[in-house]
Amino acid sequence: MAAASCNSRQRNAGTGPPRLTMYSEEHRMTPMEAGMIPRATGCAVRADDLTKTGKDDSFDVTDFGASPGATPQENARAINAAVAHAAGRPGGGTVVIPAGRFVTYTIELRSNVNLYLSQGATLASGRYSIRDGVSDVTGEAFTADGGADAGNAGNGDGAGNSLEPEVNPYVGLQDHAHSYLRNCLIWGDHVENVMIHGPGLIDGSWVDEHGVRHTALVYSDPQDPPRRDLPGHTTEWFGNKGIALRGGAHVVLRDFRMLYGGHFAIIATDVTDLLVENLLVDSNRDGIDIDSVRDCTVRGCTFNTLHDDAIVVKSSYGAERFAPARNVLVENCTVSGYDTGSVLAGNPSSDRIMGYPGIPGIGRVKLGTEATAGYDLVTIRNIRFEHCMGLALEAVDGSDMTNVVVENLDMEDVLTCPIFIRTGDRGRFPVTGRTTEPLTEPDGDVRLDDRRWILPNLPGYDRYPVRRYIPSYNYTQAELDGGRILRVVDPADPVRLNPANWAEIDGVRHPYVWDEAAGGYRPDMDAALGDQDVKSMGNAVGADHVARAAHIEITNVRACNVDPRYPIIVAGTLDGRIEDLRMRNIDVTYRGGLSLADATEQRFVNTPWTFREWDIAPETQDLPWLVQRDNADVMPRVRFEPSAPDKPSASGKPGADGGTADSVGGSWVPDPYNVAESVRTYPEPVQFGILPAYGLYARHVDGLTVEGLALGFETEDARPAIVLDDVSGGTFAHVHAAVADGVSHVVEVTHPFKRRTGFEFVPGEPYLTTTVRDVALPGDLAVEQAVLRAPEPMTPPDERYALPTVPSLANGYRYDVPNDRKPLPRSVHLPYFLAEASPRARVGEELRLPVIVRDPLGQVGVRDVTADGLPDGASFGIVAGAGDGRETGEGTGETAELVWTPKPGDEGVHHVTLRVEAGAFAVSKTIAISVG
Repeated sequence: MAAASCNSRQRNAGTGPPRLTMYSEEHRMTPMEAGMIPRATGCAVRADDLTKTGKDDSFDVTDFGASPGATPQENARAINAAVAHAAGRPGGGTVVIPAGRFVTYTIELRSNVNLYLSQGATLASGRYSIRDGVSDVTGEAFTADGGADAGNAGNGDGAGNSLEPEVNPYVGLQDHAHSYLRNCLIWGDHVENVMIHGPGLIDGSWVDEHGVRHTALVYSDPQDPPRRDLPGHTTEWFGNKGIALRGGAHVVLRDFRMLYGGHFAIIATDVTDLLVENLLVDSNRDGIDIDSVRDCTVRGCTFNTLHDDAIVVKSSYGAERFAPARNVLVENCTVSGYDTGSVLAGNPSSDRIMGYPGIPGIGRVKLGTEATAGYDLVTIRNIRFEHCMGLALEAVDGSDMTNVVVENLDMEDVLTCPIFIRTGDRGRFPVTGRTTEPLTEPDGDVRLDDRRWILPNLPGYDRYPVRRYIPSYNYTQAELDGGRILRVVDPADPVRLNPANWAEIDGVRHPYVWDEAAGGYRPDMDAALGDQDVKSMGNAVGADHVARAAHIEITNVRACNVDPRYPIIVAGTLDGRIEDLRMRNIDVTYRGGLSLADATEQRFVNTPWTFREWDIAPETQDLPWLVQRDNADVMPRVRFEPSAPDKPSASGKPGADGGTADSVGGSWVPDPYNVAESVRTYPEPVQFGILPAYGLYARHVDGLTVEGLALGFETEDARPAIVLDDVSGGTFAHVHAAVADGVSHVVEVTHPFKRRTGFEFVPGEPYLTTTVRDVALPGDLAVEQAVLRAPEPMTPPDERYALPTVPSLANGYRYDVPNDRKPLPRSVHLPYFLAEASPRARVGEELRLPVIVRDPLGQVGVRDVTADGLPDGASFGIVAGAGDGRETGEGTGETAELVWTPKPGDEGVHHVTLRVEAGAFAVSKTIAISVG
């Protein structure tokens, strides 16, 4: 289902001779090489290399005691016995799961042994009773009694369970599920020459007597242990991954299907030579995580993952060493964010609008977020995105992302921006502390924040001496208009000091430095720290620079029906640049309907939404209409102007949320281009709120080549098409960009109030000026200059800028129109159909196909639907006896039915298109009726 096609866009700017705008540049950067970016070649292994062809090479698990009627514990013992038997033979063998549902706990793979899932076979996870010990539980309905129901597993109650999570000395440098892999359904520990294949199903769910589906492999994680030398749980543990591989080489995953795979349906860590081919994975969190893997191909797969990423390349420290991801090829795949289970069932549906993390259906291809070791040589091509987020390329953990090529993306119904490229300084990178205890989260050490990234100074641990420092901040609360209570940097006491990072001797503060000979830190008696220095030393970092992204090429992208809140986002940092970015033949149609006022106000407005995600129990969630994350990164973008007349004034002494040393009077004026840096925020498109460009927002980029860019909207958007902020060196050619009357195509931002990356809120830190330099734009684009006059919102006032920056109620900021009188934007959430996509009918038998229309805005219903292409004798109408057809906001509206009795001669496929008009938007769904 989609709004109008890309071909209907408005275009009022063509392409002409380029207008070269030159800017003076005091410190010119060295240009990147303009040669061809290398492509990944992927794996060498093939399925034929691992196929067992001998007549005595296959071992049916039923011959070892497994059966559909056995308990999970019995089946686990039997299947593992079959694997062990096959491993004991010269050349290994193939363990066969025959037709039937086999419920089991962890199966342990062995080298040279394949696992074959026969047609009609289901390998299903046993269930787990979870009492406590669970971190980040969201959306799960766990049992609380701790008992062992039939087939359920507890801990210590005699029931079965997955393997116990291993010991990982580098826990905390990545999420629990990256650190601990053994608590899964299928486990491979440094296995080689292994293939899991066949047409069967791996199922991490179960269905109760009422037809309601529940998870067995769960979305969440056990709690991390308090020490690095303990197994990976605090109390109980449970299975939360489908297939987990660590180490090893020459592995093939091919042809099977997966449903509800837990935190990771598939995770491969530190594997060399991996082929993933022709899978269908419909899961409740990540589809496949390729973590610190080398020589990998993912080809011809379908991944549907509403609640998390579909195909992810990462480089965490889960491998227990510094292992970059390299030579990864992803091609000819489809990714989506439909309701979990609906794609496997053959009827993609989208009744759930927001995923568990509180953002729209994810289901995307992504590099990141865990990027401790970085990645190089990744090629992504020929990918179909449906009803999900777009491409995400992220480097935020101190290592670089280089040589990434993306080609031929086709996107329909994009739920945030189509392309998101982000560097940051979350800095999830190990740093050796002064502690000699293997604590997971040591106190009083080199970091005040994110203390799990501190490694003990002990034999056996990799050493990462302090290479640089970033600040730590104190926070307080500020009340904003619209009922928002935000956590903001405390203007009265913004910086936390960390005396663990210096020694005070005779009244002089000396920084600690690493002494390689002594294997520890000592005071540097030749260096003295001043008051301004120590403000910046709250957190030690083991990486010597802010992560950067370089040599990225994105070619041939078509995206239609894109969420109007999110343009293409290219967001580097001041000290972690995006370098040598080439974008060619990019064609994006947004739904439009927003304005610069939306980018200024950053309203946080939710309405309740009740839904049923395919066959799980109904739930209710908050549906955001503008800003999706209620945090200080997306507070209103306004500037306090003492001289502006006729507006509410803010005056007084410094308060908990801002103010100046002297009484001031004035008002808040729009400052929509003053976008927060958010360098340590978890990277997502939603972190920037509503941006001031509808089509392309690029910041902190060196070397930006854009050749062939078409930007349009379905309904008028009053923002510029393109905003450039601190872009140095670039060329735009063949640009077509729709804009509203009187709106510039391009805005170039000059910002005199920038600070070093991560130091934005340190009082006394010098300001730097950034601008747009040496960028050639086509002469027929209207270009506007925007010079900012204030630091980003939340910056504590100091002697360099003394005015308030928090637009709080205490500081006099209020919306001109209250939230409850502000119309919700029709273009953000459109109506949608719930109807079977491919029903089957028989000649002479009546087909009755229910059709429901749901509208989050509550404006349209099934009475507004037209049905085109009805077969002869078919009818479409309202089912009598329910509602008025417009109460769809709560899901209580009428149902329509398509009724048809096929006659002889009607055999074949008949297409019926359902349409509904919602303001300027036409939403449709085509149903293919097969008559046999």
